[in-house]
This record gives sequence, structure tokens and C-alpha cells, in this order.
Amino acid sequence: MSARASGRRRVGPILKPVGDIRPLVGYGMALQAMASQLGIHNVFDDNGYKDMLLLTMFGLTKLGREGDDAVDARGRRYETKTVARVSSKGERKASLSITTEHTMTLANIARYRSSFLWIIAVFDQAQPEAVWEISPALLEPYFSEWELKLREQDAGGRPVRDHLNNPKIPLKFIAEHGTRVWPPEEAD
Repeated sequence: MSARASGRRRVGPILKPVGDIRPLVGYGMALQAMASQLGIHNVFDDNGYKDMLLLTMFGLTKLGREGDDAVDARGRRYETKTVARVSSKGERKASLSITTEHTMTLANIARYRSSFLWIIAVFDQAQPEAVWEISPALLEPYFSEWELKLREQDAGGRPVRDHLNNPKIPLKFIAEHGTRVWPPEEAD
């Protein structure tokens, strides 16, 4: 019978470290030091590593958690979206799409329209595979469709919904209408 099951208090830990994590911690600390300079306070959470690469690549500054994602030296605001090529199960995805907002509202759409550019990056695990820029004007078909759904009213004139649940944009649309800017040799 275990100490927990018997109600007795254990003395000492159950788990014993068997691997040396110091080299991994060293790599993590080095990445975090670079990320901190860009305003990313936890490089391993909330897209920190991917954001660090995009901010560095384009000389952008990270904005707060709400609203636009980044700003350049001229004050132009950017929406950044990252797409994972490999699922959390380790399987390569056949088709990719850009996720937007968990709760897409009319205010989100207005903000999307007012951004200077969208930056869309596909990552194959830790490796950036491709990066595109696309103007909000080219994304207007999606914005208009979402706005129409959000403005839909019932017979009593009340909104049918107050938000959309994470509408997506197919990566194929971005590849066809956006401008590929990375990798450099393929973007030229």
C-alpha cells in the first residue's frame, strides 16, 4: 500500500532526476535573453519563439497582448499569423489554413482592416518554411463574409450571433494573392 493510500506522510521525493538538463536550460536561457530584448517575456509560450523570429526578420517591435501584434519604426501596425506544418501528434498536415480569433467580432474585423500588412508564416516545427505579406485589402472577401454573418438578424431584429468561432483563411489563398518574402532566394 502506498504512503498516500495509507494516509501516511512520505519522506522524500518519489521522482529522481536521471538526465542532465543543464545544456537544454542553457539553450533556453540564451533564447530567452534574445526574446526579452524584443519584449517577449516567455519565449516558449504564446508563440514566443515564432514571434521572435518574425520580429527580428522584419525589424518590428512587439505590441501588447490585445490588438495588433507588431509595429515598425514608422508606426505602421502589423497582424502576424503563424501556421504549423506539423500537428501536435507529429503528423504533417496536408492542407493549411490561418486561424484568426477565437471569438471574431466586428471590432476584430475593423482592426484587421486597419492594419498595414498581415504577415503569414508557416513553420515546419522550429524551422520557418515560408513567409508571406498580404494587404488587408486583398483579404476583404473574408472580412466582408464574416461581417455579413455578424450583422445577420433574426425576425425580431436582434443579432443572430455576437461572434464567429475562429473563422479561417486557407493558406492557398495567401499563397495565390500575397507576396512571398521568405526564404530570400525564393522571394526575389
